Amino acid sequence: MVRKNNQTLIGSWIIAAGTVASAVNASINAYTGDDGEGLNLIGNTFQATGNGVVANDAESILSASGNLIQSAGNSTIIYSILADLERKDELNLVIKGNLLQAFGGLIAFSETYETDASLTNAYKLNGELLEVVGNSIQAVAAGRELEGIEAGHFSALGSWIQAIGAVIVALTITKQEQKRV
Repeated sequence: MVRKNNQTLIGSWIIAAGTVASAVNASINAYTGDDGEGLNLIGNTFQATGNGVVANDAESILSASGNLIQSAGNSTIIYSILADLERKDELNLVIKGNLLQAFGGLIAFSETYETDASLTNAYKLNGELLEVVGNSIQAVAAGRELEGIEAGHFSALGSWIQAIGAVIVALTITKQEQKRV
């Protein structure tokens, strides 16, 4: 049987893998001009799943809510990829999905901010903040595309900032789990 705390550890690495997959997809699209969404679909599916796993392990309503809101943001983006929508509607969903992820990330940030002051929590706070900034940049990039301005490189930048933040969070959770053993 998996120890409950291991769910957060496993979920955080699933999220990190998903953000990296989405960032790779965004980079490929930015440099090739391709509109392929395969890795982005996989990445957002991983992120939604990982956030659900972490929410299941949450010790507070605030933490569970933040992760579920992030998962809803990923699910919104998944729908934008899978549904047969006009480009304008797809971009509007991408904006909303990224803003939901940023909002959920802010809730996670506030939860971590209220914990004890430690070096590990400082790293986790920075990782969570990077995720929020990355999602926000991606929302702005989709808004620019909605206005007819090419923003593929800007979107890729936001994706990588989010991915770096997610990896930092996963590493800090790994470190916290190692201290508990």
